[in-house]
Amino acid sequence: MVHDTIDFSINSPEFSLAMMRKLVPWVLGLFITAMAVVFYRAQPPLIYQLELMFQNAHFKWRGPLSPGPEVVIAAIDEKSIDELGRWPWPRKNLTRLVEKLMDQQARVIGFDMVFSSPDDTSRIKDLKKLQQQLLDKTSGNPEVFQTVERFIQNAEYDKQFSEILGKSKRSVLGYFFHFHPEGLDHLSENALHGFFQNIKPSKFVGFIKSSDKVDLSSVDFRSAFAVESNIPVLSKAVKQSGFISTDVEPDGSIRKLPLIVKYHDKESDQDYFFPPLAIRVLEEFLDGTLLFRVGELGVKNVLLDGDFPLEILTNVKGEVQINFMGSRNTFPHYSVTDIIHGRKDLVPEGSLRDKIVLIGATAPGLENIKITPFDPNYPGVEIHATVIDNILHKNSLHQPDSIEIIDMAYLVIWGLLLTGIYSRIRPGFGSLIWLFSLALQFGLSHWVLVHKNFWITDVYPLLENMLILATLMIYRYGTEMKQKQMVQNVFSKYLPASVIDQLLKEPGRLKLGGEQKELTALFTDIEGFTTLSEKYPPEQLVNILNSYLTEMTEILFKYQGTLDKYDGDAIKSFFGAPLYFPDHAKRACWVGIEMQEKLAQLREQWKKSGRPELYMRVGINTGSMVVGNMGSKNRMNYGINGDSVNLAARLEAANKEYGTFSLISESTYRQAKNHIEVRDLETIRVVGRISPVKVYELLGKAGSIDAAVLEILPFYNKGLAHYQKRNWAEAIHFFEQALKINPVDGPSRTFRNRCLRFKMNPPPEIWDGVFRLPTK
Repeated sequence: MVHDTIDFSINSPEFSLAMMRKLVPWVLGLFITAMAVVFYRAQPPLIYQLELMFQNAHFKWRGPLSPGPEVVIAAIDEKSIDELGRWPWPRKNLTRLVEKLMDQQARVIGFDMVFSSPDDTSRIKDLKKLQQQLLDKTSGNPEVFQTVERFIQNAEYDKQFSEILGKSKRSVLGYFFHFHPEGLDHLSENALHGFFQNIKPSKFVGFIKSSDKVDLSSVDFRSAFAVESNIPVLSKAVKQSGFISTDVEPDGSIRKLPLIVKYHDKESDQDYFFPPLAIRVLEEFLDGTLLFRVGELGVKNVLLDGDFPLEILTNVKGEVQINFMGSRNTFPHYSVTDIIHGRKDLVPEGSLRDKIVLIGATAPGLENIKITPFDPNYPGVEIHATVIDNILHKNSLHQPDSIEIIDMAYLVIWGLLLTGIYSRIRPGFGSLIWLFSLALQFGLSHWVLVHKNFWITDVYPLLENMLILATLMIYRYGTEMKQKQMVQNVFSKYLPASVIDQLLKEPGRLKLGGEQKELTALFTDIEGFTTLSEKYPPEQLVNILNSYLTEMTEILFKYQGTLDKYDGDAIKSFFGAPLYFPDHAKRACWVGIEMQEKLAQLREQWKKSGRPELYMRVGINTGSMVVGNMGSKNRMNYGINGDSVNLAARLEAANKEYGTFSLISESTYRQAKNHIEVRDLETIRVVGRISPVKVYELLGKAGSIDAAVLEILPFYNKGLAHYQKRNWAEAIHFFEQALKINPVDGPSRTFRNRCLRFKMNPPPEIWDGVFRLPTK
């Protein structure tokens, strides 16, 4: 038998010694936690690279995501190079491409490439020279002159390309920023200024300053040292252009894109600001305008204003963190040569209509390959596609401004948690807990990345975990193991493991009083146990009772229920404390159901061995009750008390009125109704309680009802409906129909007999339908 109370002394020497022994692990654990925070603030480069490796692992574990339908890639792939010739192509090919895209009604065309020099494939200089020579030799023959002039006009590929770009109206060209000064010695100041003049019309002016004190030049935007732009005739042909440059992390990968780059023009001694290709494409696609709200500390927020405004999450530098969707070919790809040649089997009609078409190289030999967390050979054009998709679907990653505080708090929490755990477990289990906690840490950071779209530090908690484990296990081997094991052994005789863990973590819980919480109480009692105790020898009865209580308690603990006490054959338990879970009502109901199922199995076993067959009544109620340690300073019990607790006990006893074995209150039913099957009984008023309560018979888990009960329910429900309307004769008819099918159905018999009484002696006209239970 298990005692009703926990018996230990807070003031005992053993307890004081245990408390003293706890201090050393906490000092060690807190010291290691503090060091982890210090190193996090310092951000050593090696650890940062390890963080990037973990981020790669998170992306790969998460797997690919499906992009939206808005973006497609016109790929300069191996097939296009084989058919159209080596790159760079004559501009006439790109002119044909844009014409085809216009025919297909592409909404926006973006070029992930730079046309920094004129097309020299047309040999236009030779034609003009030939024109002059022929003109001299033919004495000004106009027919010869006009013929050569037509050849010249047909060979002006740059002019033709610029004209088709102008006609398309929604074409966006790219240009290239150099983010590092190395390798720029060959570019003169005049050349740099000339390139700058080509992109100057695309400068960004949509800044909104939070105050007049804000100096844009002092904001920590990404700075460029040089620009390589398109030739003037092409730059002037389009309304929009944006940079296509990307910056790399220490591991060589691409992870973020600045939405604003600052460029200082030395000739005018002014700073200018420019957005990327992805933003310019989105402005055209959404008919919107990019707006930056900037404060003294940096970017506050970014908005793509338009008919459907989009907020873009960035850091204070205006950089967007790219949420990569997968490896190459995540977005639909169409070979440029298939588009140009109108191959409808490969480029179906309508596949490009109203799309953003990004033209870029995907062939490995064209050197536009980037490293991403998913793929070390990722086409650069797909980076722009990913950024566009992230912004359109609000799926970009974003580190909160308070990420350092979050990470440091995360380290502190883990430090405290791990110290608490490692200071309590056996050293032999340390490695298992360590592996589990590592998986938990990785899983938690993965969940944050997948569901919250930002990442928390991986490496520092891992190192913190390893150091705390090693330090405390060494300490534990030398000092604490025996003492902790003794405490664990003593407590385990009286309390479930969940309560033990709480008491060991929080000795302050060992005090008088408690707290008011909404919980679910479950009471059980064996039917006719007093009569059984008179018929069977005590030894046999104790053996049966211990077997019964063991099986019932295992089911209780399976759903994290807390055992308040055993009272002879009765079990008093509750759900939701000391460890709270919101589905405590459902768990209590499932425990009641599984207890009845297990008891039915035990009856079969006992019947075969000639032992008595036990039946159990269950009462369950959800409501506000007091929970905590109650008793004296030297002897206390962690349990529950209050009116809601008493009601659960009354419901257990109320089974006798209805011939049922499991009753629940309406408050329990409301919280667990999606997980259980019940039979509606009636509203009752129990002894000692003024307020009535609606009660239900608990039949089983959702979708599981005994066939015999299921067959009679239609008759029973009709009978109950007539009973509630005071149609006694009709009610009797349906209840008797139910009893013909199942003569032992308790509720049908109870209501049939009550209807017979009411038919002879009806209740008063003001009867509210509430039945008062005559006894407890």
